[in-house]
Amino acid sequence: MKSTQGSLLVVDDDRHILEAMADYLRSLGHRTETAQSCQQAIDRMAEYPFQVVICDVNLPDKDGFHLLEWAVENAQYTAVIMLTGYGTIESAVEAIRVGAFDYLTKPVIDDELNLAIQRALGQRAIVEENKTLRKQLDERFGLAKIVGRDYRMQKMFDLIESVSDTRANVLILG
Repeated sequence: MKSTQGSLLVVDDDRHILEAMADYLRSLGHRTETAQSCQQAIDRMAEYPFQVVICDVNLPDKDGFHLLEWAVENAQYTAVIMLTGYGTIESAVEAIRVGAFDYLTKPVIDDELNLAIQRALGQRAIVEENKTLRKQLDERFGLAKIVGRDYRMQKMFDLIESVSDTRANVLILG
């Protein structure tokens, strides 16, 4: 599997785990920053658009789920990988339901963490490519290419826009 480097934020209140994980990720070529609390992580994420955040569930100020919810609302293009030392199926399901990209249990195996990060970076690349292709299609085949300033044509453009995201078939006669 081809390895992709990304910008990562590691969040854990245990300084030894935090530094060991950050050193490992830097050795793989990732731009890696660290935070020891939920608020510190939110502050860093507000300043810089990290591609992946690796976050412990248990943090001193608020839990990792608070950070996950913040990321879902404020950093939609950041994948969040949750870590916990006390994993349960219920908490894993809840994390994925809220929007976590993955949920790993400690102690984390280096290869397992790297694979999760590579999957997150790969998914992000696919989303970016999809956005670029959609933009190119809109530029080439969008409504802007159709000529018509008449009131009835404008109404028809509005109708086309309103059904464009559905699977409805539209027949235009005239």
